[in-house]
Order: sequence, then C-alpha cells, then structure tokens
Amino acid sequence: IVNNGGNPDILELVATWGSQQQYRYFLREFGIAHGRLVSRFPKRWARKVWDAFGGKNDLEKKRLEELLIHLQSTMVKREGTAWDDNQTAWLDNAVRENTRYPFQAILARDNPGNRPEIIVEEALNSSTCPQWETPHSRIVPRTAEAMATAVASMLACCRWVRFIDPYISSCKKQHLRSMEAFFKILVDKRPVGPANQIEVHTKAEGASRDFLLKFYRQIAPAGLQITMYLWRERANGQRLHNRYILTDLGGVSFQHGLDCGRDGETDDLARLDSDQYSIRCEQYRPETQAFEAAGAPIEIRV
Repeated sequence: IVNNGGNPDILELVATWGSQQQYRYFLREFGIAHGRLVSRFPKRWARKVWDAFGGKNDLEKKRLEELLIHLQSTMVKREGTAWDDNQTAWLDNAVRENTRYPFQAILARDNPGNRPEIIVEEALNSSTCPQWETPHSRIVPRTAEAMATAVASMLACCRWVRFIDPYISSCKKQHLRSMEAFFKILVDKRPVGPANQIEVHTKAEGASRDFLLKFYRQIAPAGLQITMYLWRERANGQRLHNRYILTDLGGVSFQHGLDCGRDGETDDLARLDSDQYSIRCEQYRPETQAFEAAGAPIEIRV
C-alpha cells in the first residue's frame, strides 16, 4: 500500500512521482515481475492522487498518468475497507486497515509512531531496506505448510488461480496434503473477497475422471468451485512438464512439483518475469491450442 501519511493539505506521496527520477524508479519497482503491487486504499485512490497533484506541470502530469496506468493494471482491490471519513490523516486509516487485513508494508512520507509495518520513503535510498526487498526466488521446504505459506500473500488476494502440475492427476497423497493447504487459503477470510475462478491443469494420463472427482471432493473446502482440465500434449508442441501457480497477480514456478516431498527435501520457487508470465497464462487458457483437451473439464463443487 502506498500513500502519504501526513496532513490532507500535503501532496500525497504518489502525486510527487511525476518527477523524472521518481517516475523511472517506481515504474521499475512495481509490477507482477517485481512482486510489488499497490492496494487500492481507499476506493478513490487514483482520484485522490490527481486531486493532490494539482496539474501544475504538463510533463510531470504525463509521467504520472503513465505511472498510474501501470500501477492500476495490477492493483489489489480490497473489499469492505476500514476507512473513516472523519479521520483526516490517511496514515491513521491505513494503520487501522492493516489490523483488519495486514498489508505487506505501508510506504509513507513519515512514521510518527515508529510502526514496524511502515516504510519511510527516505529508507529506499539506503543500501538495505528489508521490508522493500522481494527476492526473485527462495528455497522452501517441501511441506504443505511451507509451500502454502510461500505463496499465501498471492493466493489470499488473487481473483483467479490456475494450479498446473502434470502429475496432479495421479492423485498421490503428497498432492492431497499440499493442494488442501493451497485451497484453504482461497476460502479463508480474504481482503478481496472470494476467488471467482479456480482451475487445475494436469495430464490426462492419470486416474479416472470419477476417481479424480471423488479425490478432490475430499480436500476441497465447502463453497469452493474448481474446474479441472485434463490435457494431452500435441505432436511437436509444448510439453506439459513444468509446474506453476498462476494468478491475476503474478505467477510462481515450482521445480519439483506442487506435491509434498520427503522430510528434509526443499524446492526452489521462483517468481515469473512478465514475458514468462504472459506466455504461460496464454498456454493454459482453455481457449488456446497449446494442448489437446481430453474430454470436457471436470467440475468439482462442494
């Protein structure tokens, strides 16, 4: 979440980002490939930025317009935000909302209460700012809890998700534990409300359709609706091999798989770059021809 924590007559922080230096820096720092997305708080966030800007410089206005388009293209749209119109300070409202559903961090001009969740803009000029760091990859134990925790912030705020693993259709107990943990995040209290599209993509060479339906009904929480796609590879086409979790907020690749491993095993999880993300999302859209459908999708309703 990004904004100014000061008095309402002071320019909001984002409204100052039309300067050439700020524009270039924050254009590179935000987006799916960087793991930093802006929360829309309050609902009229962009309008308030423009109100604060005041339109005094045409060149800065153009830069700010382009930056806002970039930020809003992947903006996390929270529902039922805890905004108090009687509270004049934006930062006070943001801190209160943070107690309802925590943000990864709050970027503000100042931090009068020295709160740990707030990053002061000046800190970005230092050599290290741990709260601002978003590592491109990480080593994660292959346990259901650790794997789910590693992608929890993405799953908790996404609108749609695609789980991709060619061996999900084998219905191993290792997949049962991990997928159950992933699904749980999708039905827990979420700042953006329920996910409206949950898909599983896997190879057709596995358990029967009836067994898949029975297997996933065991682990799907009540109220969750899942669509499972069974694919076959096309001759001279893309192999259905790599494992991903793709969402509207970005994607993560798993080297070993979406299943749990043995005690002591770890995996390398990596955030997809923009081009990788776009290509993989396109390949696993049901309307594309990257793979051959093995019958109608399996609809799982609990």
